[in-house]
Amino acid sequence: MDEGIKTKTRPAKADAKRPADPKPAPGAARLDSAGRSADFFRSVDSAPKAVSVARPRHVQDFALITFAFISVIVLALPELARAFAWPVPIPRDFVIFSADRVNSMLPVRSFILAFFLTYAVFAYGSVLTRSKLAVLFLVKFALACAIIDGAAWLSWRFADAVWPIHFQQFLAGMAGLAIFPHTLISNARLPVDSGVANLRTGKIHEYAVVFIPAAIAAVIAIIVATVYGDEAGYLRSIAILGGMGPGVFLAQQLMTGQLATIGWVRNMISRRRAFAPPVTVLVPAHNEAHQLHETLRAVDVAAARYDGPVRVVVMENCSSDATARLAETTLAECRHLAGWTVDASDIPGKAKALNRGLDLIEDEFVVRIDADTTIGPDAIRIAMRHFANAKVGGVGGLPLPHEGEGLLSKVRAIEVLLRHGFVQVSFGAFGGIFGLPGMFVIYRRAGLDEAGGFTEGMNGEDTDITLAMTSLGWRMVSDPRAKFYTETPDTLAFLREQRTRWFRSLYHVTAHNRTVLFANGSIIGCLVLPFTLLNGARRAMMTPLLIYGVIVFLLFGGVYGHPHFATVVAVVLGMPFVLALTVLIIWRRFDLILILPLYMGFRFLRSYYTLGSTLSLIYPKRREERAFQAPKPRQAPPFTE
Repeated sequence: MDEGIKTKTRPAKADAKRPADPKPAPGAARLDSAGRSADFFRSVDSAPKAVSVARPRHVQDFALITFAFISVIVLALPELARAFAWPVPIPRDFVIFSADRVNSMLPVRSFILAFFLTYAVFAYGSVLTRSKLAVLFLVKFALACAIIDGAAWLSWRFADAVWPIHFQQFLAGMAGLAIFPHTLISNARLPVDSGVANLRTGKIHEYAVVFIPAAIAAVIAIIVATVYGDEAGYLRSIAILGGMGPGVFLAQQLMTGQLATIGWVRNMISRRRAFAPPVTVLVPAHNEAHQLHETLRAVDVAAARYDGPVRVVVMENCSSDATARLAETTLAECRHLAGWTVDASDIPGKAKALNRGLDLIEDEFVVRIDADTTIGPDAIRIAMRHFANAKVGGVGGLPLPHEGEGLLSKVRAIEVLLRHGFVQVSFGAFGGIFGLPGMFVIYRRAGLDEAGGFTEGMNGEDTDITLAMTSLGWRMVSDPRAKFYTETPDTLAFLREQRTRWFRSLYHVTAHNRTVLFANGSIIGCLVLPFTLLNGARRAMMTPLLIYGVIVFLLFGGVYGHPHFATVVAVVLGMPFVLALTVLIIWRRFDLILILPLYMGFRFLRSYYTLGSTLSLIYPKRREERAFQAPKPRQAPPFTE
């Protein structure tokens, strides 16, 4: 930014509303080695009281112990029936009918039953509510299994076609994955629908971008399985193919790789034109005195590389440390900003701070940055180029962890490169992005206003506003070239609080935008959001599944057959390991390859926290108590005559 612009537009005095020095809260004087107050990461957003409850860690520990106990009972029940020669023995793994009596049977249904029963026992609600939840789980799953087995019988009886038992069990597992989020969203106390108009409709070209690469991948997988069958079988046996045939593992990776390539090219085309209008950076800050200086200095450096004026608004929110005072001191030292404001509020909540900040902003583009995030020097310049397309409503980037923060930051780097540097880019190929991380994201102000601003009183306000704008027809972009660096939790308590918020937000956001699901044929509502819900259920079940596998292996191996060691390795590690390795090679992060085993273990810790997040949902006694009207103060009321 040249000196003429800076001198002309920067006010003679900073337009700051100076707050009084904060009064230390009880216990706030205890600081760690980094100068952070005790439990600095906790806030009113850690567990929004209307739609969640903070539960101690031992709840999910006891849940896993109880799950192991219930699993043994459920697995033993059919065998006891056979041993005592009951008149009507219970079918093994509760499979009513299977014409394929040659293949061994994996006890998938017993796992789903044990998981559902355990969840109902430890859900947050009255005994009656939890009992109803258990009945709903069991009835839905029993009905799904009856339909699957009935279809298998009809196929065998009238079409002389035998369904492999593995296929029946696969369908039962998928049914369990779908029943879990459906039951949670239908019975927990969650935000009611936002009322934002759903204008996004299905587009043929978006579905074509998905299904054409899928068809190409399937053809290649079939050719490999046919021509190189022996080689593929060997790779499968040693877990290189994820323990599955080319038709599953290879096809999936080929499809995702094609989509990621298309998404990368689409990003290159989207940012080809220079575009640098005035922007305002909005920074919500709660107890961020230990990090805010670096955050604001990074904004100043990025402003120097951006061709338009950059203003900053810091929204200090109920801090017990010197966040506001530090913000003023740091901003006064910045050389490349066109102006700045520090606003202090005693009303808790990040979304409240963001909405209040929007009232102070007049520019057409709003750059939201979390106070523990430092953006790259070119982040604003690169991200803003996408807005040359008037259809673009929001742009996010690549949330890398700060360097030098220990092993967990390296694990986080692998997670980020997989999620945001690969999968998110592939979603962008067909317009499937509905969530941009709020650590750094730029919004078009018109889209923010049309969506009604940030929803308060729930988790995931960043994903919620992105999904709302997407429903209104705005295009969202995730460009990994716009890099920024975020704080990595350095304690298990911090990590648990962070991941519980993140994973719980999936249910808050989905409930708040429930009319998007399977509506108007949109690819978000019909494909991406359902896939995300299924993936969330899979993640919650992953640690219980590991426990279940050990039980089957040690106690019931003679019944179901001991799985081959390579198969165990493949199911637990093979497929994710190969994908992560491929992504690291693409990104040339060879330094992270040695950390991959640690990342594989971290996935189970992540699953543990995911399960805990679902147990923090509230299940009220009465149906009318399930609806929570999440405040959306900037949303215009419905037009009435």
